[in-house]
Amino acid sequence: MRLWQKIFLSTLALMVLSTTLASTLLLRSSRDALWEREGQRAVTQQQYLAGLLRAGVVSRRLQQGAIQLSREEAELAARQVLDQQAMDGYLTGLALLDEEEGAPFFSMRDELFHQLPSPPAGEPGATVYQLCPGGREGEWFLLCSMPVTLESRSYRLYAAYSVGSLQQRLDREAVNAVALCLGMSLTGAGLLLALVWFLLRPLAALDESARRVSDGHYDEQVAVRGRDELADLARDMNRMAAAVQERVEQLERVAEDRKIFIGNLAHEMKTPLTSILGFADLLHLQKEVPDAQRVEYARVISEEAKRLRSLSGKLLELITLGSASLDLAPASLKEVAEAVAVSLGPVMAQSGLTLTCDCFDLALDMDRELFKSLLYNLLDNGRKASERGGQMALAAREVDGQAEILVRDYGRGIPREELDKVCQPFYMVDKSRSRKAGGVGLGLALCREIVSVHGGTMDIDSRLGEGTLVTLRFPLSADQRGGKHLAEP
Repeated sequence: MRLWQKIFLSTLALMVLSTTLASTLLLRSSRDALWEREGQRAVTQQQYLAGLLRAGVVSRRLQQGAIQLSREEAELAARQVLDQQAMDGYLTGLALLDEEEGAPFFSMRDELFHQLPSPPAGEPGATVYQLCPGGREGEWFLLCSMPVTLESRSYRLYAAYSVGSLQQRLDREAVNAVALCLGMSLTGAGLLLALVWFLLRPLAALDESARRVSDGHYDEQVAVRGRDELADLARDMNRMAAAVQERVEQLERVAEDRKIFIGNLAHEMKTPLTSILGFADLLHLQKEVPDAQRVEYARVISEEAKRLRSLSGKLLELITLGSASLDLAPASLKEVAEAVAVSLGPVMAQSGLTLTCDCFDLALDMDRELFKSLLYNLLDNGRKASERGGQMALAAREVDGQAEILVRDYGRGIPREELDKVCQPFYMVDKSRSRKAGGVGLGLALCREIVSVHGGTMDIDSRLGEGTLVTLRFPLSADQRGGKHLAEP
């Protein structure tokens, strides 16, 4: 069963139940009030008849000049009074019962008094009345009883009052109430159906949008109307669709980057392998190779093999960074930077460059070998971009509670439009010069990953002909956070 059907049927059932209950209570209250009023009318009429009986007996006693009438004379006077009562549409039957003998000595319409009501227990003198059906269809009577004392003898006066019109009226009211409840229920059902359809209409739009999203239309957006729960659901669906779309685009970018990565890797490996195989074949096929050529061939094979080794090493390090879980421990940034500067000393001297190291003694949570690889790659990139006789600088300081590391060179620089690409694997601004210098285009990509796993940031600022400044920022170790550096150079 659909949601709208459940809401409609349950609400309709509740509405019919409440309407029926209210109508029933109203009818019962109205019926009780009418019967109470009719009973009071009958009792008043009954008291009037009892007064007539007593007055008739007293009148007969006065006529005879007696102190008290005999039983026969009193009953004769009562019969004469009752005979004089006209049987109209309301008063339809009379009976007078001698309570000592237990049988009526006077009765009009005996069929109405075949079963006389008894007084309530403990209240033999109380007036009682009850509803009795007549002999004909639609004929109902209110039967009343009242004690009467005539000449010291106890009698009970019974009277039947026609209430058929009242009963018919109550029946008509019950039928009208049922018809009214039915009409209100049908009208309410129509209005309720329209209301449920109107309120749940956004669900249909959400359902359609969910189908479209499941079919791959992740840019689908649901119109948000109002501020109710359905509007919240629509906003959540829009956020979900946007998140799915973003994830799909991210996966597409990853797939495209992986495709480019594999293509670049194949190209980068093909070039040195071709050189190695070509010069190896020359050495193998030529029977006599002059020493100068042999040395040249060996030099090319050695350089290309070193290039392959560098490529495989950096690839392995880059792949390992993406899946490894690192254990970072506090270490002195100054010691690590100075160790890297010392290891690069011969290479810098061979390139004719001067490297200055100016670092505060800051404590960082780091993997020492990876951090050395980070600084080494940044300095090596600067070395490859610098001309002989140039200068490079490595500095570190504390700024706003963070360690800031600056790597500066004054080389060729990077075009501004290329800055957002230099961290992509295998991307090289000047491929010929980079390959000649032994580069493979993985250094900055590796640096970016190392910075990421250490919770830092890396910014590159470069201008053509002026050089490049790489700024690294890392959180200080918990042992030193908020304190002063240990020493200043």
